[in-house]
Amino acid sequence: MRFSIITPSLNQGAWLGENLRSVREAGVDVEHIVIDGASTDDTRAILARQNFARWISEPDDGQTAAINKGLRQSRGEILGYLCADDFLEPGALQRVHEAFQSFPDADVVYGDAFFLESDSGWKRWKRAGEFSVNRLRRGNFLLQPAVFWRRSVYEKFGGLDASLQFCMDHEYWLRIAEPTRWVYLPSPLATCRLHSDAKTSRALAAAWKEAATMQAGYGIRFRPAWEALWMRVFGQHFYRLKRMVLARAGRRRQRRAVQ
Repeated sequence: MRFSIITPSLNQGAWLGENLRSVREAGVDVEHIVIDGASTDDTRAILARQNFARWISEPDDGQTAAINKGLRQSRGEILGYLCADDFLEPGALQRVHEAFQSFPDADVVYGDAFFLESDSGWKRWKRAGEFSVNRLRRGNFLLQPAVFWRRSVYEKFGGLDASLQFCMDHEYWLRIAEPTRWVYLPSPLATCRLHSDAKTSRALAAAWKEAATMQAGYGIRFRPAWEALWMRVFGQHFYRLKRMVLARAGRRRQRRAVQ
């Protein structure tokens, strides 16, 4: 059973090395495809020094287009995508492999993830919980880098919606949710790095507005619209302050740990 992991990248050289290493040391048969949008930092130099991942670096139409480009090139039986500033936890793909073998009728296997506050080293365990369509319609509780699906799902439903730049994962989960079987692994499979330079962090209000519009297409109207309004008026400032406070708290924890 071969995995294909797609990594979209744009000027994320500061984090890319850890991403590449986590896939290279996954301990399973894995095809790692990096689609870089012509970065101007040291990304291409980092990619050129390694011989594990396949990669291209050229202008593209954004993150979603990059992921779709990688999916079209992939050949693995199990698919997933891992943004350049995120990384897999040790043994994650082995556990996913075992789950797909144990549940041959499973279409999607997903798990928990850690949230890493910037470069502080402080990792907070985020639990996804058991899957239900109703939960998914109330909000995106899934941790994107900890979700993996069979090629048969991709062949049936296609790739991500290229018109979306922020909530393309939630839209994909909603699109495939009803006729597929999901298996939950209650352990961290990946780490999501939270930092001020992340795409969503730079455009919180726009991200929530896009999510509200997308969910309306699935008949989910009132709550997302109110949440988008709250984010535009107040929430974006709250979340930016929260990131700063938690990153500082994480760095303090790290300093105390080495004393």
